[in-house]
Amino acid sequence: MVFSSLLFLFAFLPAALIVHAVGGRHFRNLTLLTASLFFYAWGEGASVILMALSILANYLFGVLLDTHQGKRSAKLVLGTGIAINLGVLFVFKYLNFLITTMPSPISLMSIAKRAEPSTV
Repeated sequence: MVFSSLLFLFAFLPAALIVHAVGGRHFRNLTLLTASLFFYAWGEGASVILMALSILANYLFGVLLDTHQGKRSAKLVLGTGIAINLGVLFVFKYLNFLITTMPSPISLMSIAKRAEPSTV
């Protein structure tokens, strides 16, 4: 399901908004979390566990950041959280691209051998 599909626009989105509005203040975040994971599972089911782990890690970093509020260690907690998120993004979005476009060390060595001048 994509954002521009009729299923999303006329079934999923209205249902999620109604449940969000009716659920009350205490269940709004849980409603949004559940709807988001369901939407993600519909299109990319295998990665829902990764998404849930990422959400949990970010929640824990938020709690940790709140406990360190006003201290110097808060910057370390924030920096670590950002670094982990960027690392996960890099691994799952850009690593494959980097691996397929970068030349392998073996091919670089063969290019270097051909470039050496002959001593004959």
